[in-house]
Amino acid sequence: MYFGLAISLLLHAGLLAWAVANFHSTSELPMPESPTIEAELVTVSEFTRLKQGDPQAKELEAKEQEKPEPQISKKEAPKPKPEMAEPPPAAAPPPEPEKTEPEKAEKPDKPSPLEKPDPIAEQIAALPPQQPTPEEAAKLEAERKAKAEQERKKKEAERKKKEAEQKKKEAARKKREEERKKKLAEEKRRQEAKNKESFTDRMAALIDKTPEKRGSPRSGQAPSKPTDYEGPTAGEREGRGNELTAREADLLKGQISAQLRNCWRLPGGGGGIEAIVVTVRWRLREDGSLDGPPTVENGRSDPVFQAAARAALAAVTECAPFNLPRDRYTAWRTIIWDFDPRHML
Repeated sequence: MYFGLAISLLLHAGLLAWAVANFHSTSELPMPESPTIEAELVTVSEFTRLKQGDPQAKELEAKEQEKPEPQISKKEAPKPKPEMAEPPPAAAPPPEPEKTEPEKAEKPDKPSPLEKPDPIAEQIAALPPQQPTPEEAAKLEAERKAKAEQERKKKEAERKKKEAEQKKKEAARKKREEERKKKLAEEKRRQEAKNKESFTDRMAALIDKTPEKRGSPRSGQAPSKPTDYEGPTAGEREGRGNELTAREADLLKGQISAQLRNCWRLPGGGGGIEAIVVTVRWRLREDGSLDGPPTVENGRSDPVFQAAARAALAAVTECAPFNLPRDRYTAWRTIIWDFDPRHML
């Protein structure tokens, strides 16, 4: 490997030395004489006139082109040089006279002074942007404010529109809710009226299942014994009499009897208790609860009657509150009832 490298270096060094020796031994080439060329400066106006095609300028150019040919032939004829064995280099000057002054002037390749970049324009472009005048600044500020105001009004209009739509929807919802409540109230009134109308029929059906001569209230009648109660009894709150039809009175009696029958338990023991009739008086509130303890109106001191009386009072207390129609409260506010085992049991 090292042997090949050494041979390569020696060959390259010898080649380089040979090239340097030949370069220094080369003779200088003869330089041909360059013809003198006359140049003339042309102004911009003359150059423009030449481009426009002046006929007189063309004639002058033709005359000038004819002049150099005879001069060159005269100079070369008397001075022949036998040493110049190569005529082509000497013959080169004939085409050079074609580069006359007009041709020099007709070279538009180079940019004219007008086409050169204007340094003033470059300086102007490099200057910072001119600040607007106070009037222009005020105008721009006014336009900016007007645009901002217009945008604000647009957003405000959109907001109001949305609020109006929301209010409209809310009003429609409230209207629907009111209509729904109104319908429910109307339905409730119709149902109450229907229930009120059917109350009489229901009570009639209840009475029909009860034998006729059972214990009946003597509502609105004076008790068998005088009492110390001086207020309105079984009538209006103002003391006016409460007029009930015969059918309504029978229905009310049947409803009270049905409730007391479930609460009254007659004690046993004989002694004729099945034939004892106990008259009880009690007052009720509007909700059907007792307005004070019930009292016996036909009291006796014998033990059998006392047992029957206690059973009747317990039945009234246990059944309270009574489920009676409130619209007829004045009719059942005070009740006097005969507990007769022969009719109620």
